[in-house]
Amino acid sequence: MEIKETLYNFLKENFGIDDDPDFTYDAHLFDMGFVDSLGATEIILFIEEHWDIEITQKDLILYPMNTIEEIAEVIERKLG
Repeated sequence: MEIKETLYNFLKENFGIDDDPDFTYDAHLFDMGFVDSLGATEIILFIEEHWDIEITQKDLILYPMNTIEEIAEVIERKLG
């Protein structure tokens, strides 16, 4: 749960998301307009720095990373 909370808080703080009831762990960040393509780069940089892991091009192709849930699963997989 810590990974999801960290991502949730990062997104709220850095993408100006107020108390939007649609912003949940399962919300599609791109389709719902919370994050754009530039924001996706910011998220990847945050993940790589915060958890000291690398998100590769292959990861982006193999794993969906459209929700906080999905992103957390990739991080957990990378952390082993």
